[in-house]
Amino acid sequence: MSVGKRYFPVDVFARMHTLETTADGHDRGLELVQEILPWLRDCRGFRGLLRLATTDRSRTIMVSFWADEESLNESSSAGRDLGQLITEASGTERIALEDYEVTFFEGELDGSS
Repeated sequence: MSVGKRYFPVDVFARMHTLETTADGHDRGLELVQEILPWLRDCRGFRGLLRLATTDRSRTIMVSFWADEESLNESSSAGRDLGQLITEASGTERIALEDYEVTFFEGELDGSS
């Protein structure tokens, strides 16, 4: 394995929130996500968070990563409720909320060469 690259084994799980938004809603949602990060970091099994947005900010995808299926399931109710609060507070609309098993990841996470 190369330095700066990481492979996640099969036992990592993810929850994906897909939202329709506006530029203002995107920015407000980002502020809210930063506010809840300390809570997420304290959750058992939390492994990270990834937020993607289209260039026009009309759609945002947020993916949280969990150490195992049990951690994913334990965070399910709180994650759904918190996601709903964020969508309401930022004026966005949830399109989908789905759980996945991460079966492979390879890439540079820190941006260094």
